Amino acid sequence: FIELAALRFEVSQEFRSFIAVGILGAFTTFSTFSLDAVALYERGRTLAAGAYVLLSVVLCITALFAGMTAIRRL
Repeated sequence: FIELAALRFEVSQEFRSFIAVGILGAFTTFSTFSLDAVALYERGRTLAAGAYVLLSVVLCITALFAGMTAIRRL
């Protein structure tokens, strides 16, 4: 699909890189996160699965705010 879109529409190399690395990388990262959470749940480790999801989201958002704060102070 991406290659067909690139052939049909003229897009820059930067945009192709964004799609290949950014978008597809996000899909694979989120898929792995989801698979890990479900695997924990299916093994009966419900508390661990919940903690994994909650801590992953909270720490990710905390890191985002820390990064935004650091950049704004530059």
